[in-house]
Amino acid sequence: MTSSPSEIGIVKWDLVLILLLSWIIIYFCSFKGVKWTGKVVYFTATFPYLVLVILFFRGITLEGAGQGLYFYLNPKFEILKDIEVWKKAGTQIFYSLGIGFGSLIAYSSYNKRDNNVIKDAVSLAIINCGTSFFAGFAIFSMMGHMSYKLNVPVERVVAEGPGLAFVVYPAGLSTLPGAQFWSVLFFFMLITLALDSQFGMVESVATGIEDAFAKHLRGKKPWTVGVLCTVQFLFSIACVTQGGIYIYYIFDSYSGSTALILAVAVESLTISWIYGKFEIVYCS
Repeated sequence: MTSSPSEIGIVKWDLVLILLLSWIIIYFCSFKGVKWTGKVVYFTATFPYLVLVILFFRGITLEGAGQGLYFYLNPKFEILKDIEVWKKAGTQIFYSLGIGFGSLIAYSSYNKRDNNVIKDAVSLAIINCGTSFFAGFAIFSMMGHMSYKLNVPVERVVAEGPGLAFVVYPAGLSTLPGAQFWSVLFFFMLITLALDSQFGMVESVATGIEDAFAKHLRGKKPWTVGVLCTVQFLFSIACVTQGGIYIYYIFDSYSGSTALILAVAVESLTISWIYGKFEIVYCS
């Protein structure tokens, strides 16, 4: 890690190779479009649930798990007055549901014209929020165990952002018997979640490009996805330099925080009140 964002440092070539492998996997899971991706997500979407259930039952049996669960289920209503809390909550739910990124629109464009969109939207929101709530039990039971082991309050153990997934939680797993097994299971779950998310991002951009240049790109999905993955791989090399963490935080702070919420708000107002919701119904 460099001393400031202005110093990019050298490229970490071992991470570049892993990054390249990731994009190769994404390409081969996406190059045939939604028919192929749909088969892949049967595994990538269901496997994390299996891991969450395993981690949940393992977590609640650990010493000190109750402290973490109490911290999780005991809300501090006074912090609701802090606008930063609402901003982070809005950002999280937008990321979690995939709102504003185009992936939902891209995939829904493949539905039948008489598909029940309202049913899909409500079901997606309920499943998503239910999963997040359930995952909290697996996470905070481990945080309680770490609090017990370190003899410190739970709030000193809990972290946010990438530190939770890549530092704090793995540190907790390392204290368990058979730590290697739990670590492999957890990080493999993270890989499947990341692939799942990236499928949607690639598909949304590829669908938009194909629709914009339909005469030239229709039926050339492998080429479109291949060029798209190559370009994104080249851009992402900057994130695996010594100063790459700064670039990550810049993207995380400015592309998916307040800007995302405002963009979706403007989009919703424009479609509903300027273009008109009834115009959409008549056009369809």
